[in-house]
Amino acid sequence: MAFANPLPEAAIDDAIAALPLSARSRVLDVGCGTGELLARIKARHGARTEGIEPARGWAEVARDRVDILHEAVFADVTLELGGYDLVCCLAASHAIGGWEPALQGLAALARRDGGLGLAAEGFWRRTPGEGYLDALGGATADELPDGLAALEAGARSAGWAVVDAVEASDADWALYEETLIANGEAELAQGDDPGLRAWVEAARARWEHPDGKDTMGFALLTLRRA
Repeated sequence: MAFANPLPEAAIDDAIAALPLSARSRVLDVGCGTGELLARIKARHGARTEGIEPARGWAEVARDRVDILHEAVFADVTLELGGYDLVCCLAASHAIGGWEPALQGLAALARRDGGLGLAAEGFWRRTPGEGYLDALGGATADELPDGLAALEAGARSAGWAVVDAVEASDADWALYEETLIANGEAELAQGDDPGLRAWVEAARARWEHPDGKDTMGFALLTLRRA
């Protein structure tokens, strides 16, 4: 899958297309993975791209797609405060300490006169039960905001104006979760891997849990420095 989140690619492409960027713009993505988001932003706007990715396998791929790649954790990278026209963090707020610390950190890095942000995060559509939290691998209820409104409120309190918000639909979630499971099973068909098998079984347990299809939401926010 191009992105490690349930948003359809078209929604992300639309958000990228709407950004007022140019070839002179500087763009940073925290937790850039294989550099997919930055590659699409560069293809659309010609912007100068910079990514942070500590996972070696993903960083090796991103290095060929990103102008500047930091194979390191966020805390170990020296970045220019107020130096970026666009800062991004899609489903990687844990790299900066959680949703609200991430929003604050990104705001400090964005240009002060209208710098932009693309931030995506999960939220609770309803209060998660203990069984579902266990199925998520021991998550806690305070790890995510309570509702999309709380997700947006966190952005505003960090100094952002919310320009747009796109929420993953039930169909988007189904495609994402079922594709992940199918991809894992396809790999296992080529040869058994105990670690991968445990991951697939955990993913299936999470998705097939009675609360698995209507408890968690996910949204992409387009932001502007307020």
